[in-house]
Amino acid sequence: MPGAGDRLAVHGALTLDGASFDARWLGAVVRRDGLITPCQLGLSPVDHGRYEITVLADAEASGCGAPGADVLLWAYRDRQIYTIAALAWPSNADIAEFNASLSTAAPGGAVPPLTQFSGEVFTRDGDRLPPGTRVEVFVGGVRCGVASTRRTGNFSGYILAVVGPDSVAGCDRGATLTFYIDGNRAVETAINDPERSGGAFDLTLP
Repeated sequence: MPGAGDRLAVHGALTLDGASFDARWLGAVVRRDGLITPCQLGLSPVDHGRYEITVLADAEASGCGAPGADVLLWAYRDRQIYTIAALAWPSNADIAEFNASLSTAAPGGAVPPLTQFSGEVFTRDGDRLPPGTRVEVFVGGVRCGVASTRRTGNFSGYILAVVGPDSVAGCDRGATLTFYIDGNRAVETAINDPERSGGAFDLTLP
């Protein structure tokens, strides 16, 4: 994939409620210009508090790592629990150490509530669009989320997080979300509501 050489390998130690822990799934998001984008190349385990994970760069996946962005991690323990601190995306390195903590009392960590979508992206004839297809979501004229399609491991499609007004003014809760595929409006719409996150949500060009 173009931009694969700009990926960031992150490793370090994690604690949950002050203790080391195990988790089957660890992921990463990038915080940039108020938006949050899921950017792990693939899910990784946490083994006795140690982890390694690869984070995509913007050159490969829209909305992902670039100078001025931050990386936050999440572990799945009955729900996603995000790190309290963030790692600044390095300007001239492809490996970084990030030791961080998570708290079950504050599962959102440094990440605001998100409305999350994932699924495939199709032409109107039912053909899958290729990796790198840009997916954006708007409330009116305000962009509230960005990602792109990818095929990594056994995953194919897009993963998109939509922020609220606490991150970007105008990304109101309860508002209608309009999706765009490479600048073309998709058939589907949704509501910006973190309580409705989850489940497959495929997008289609008209």
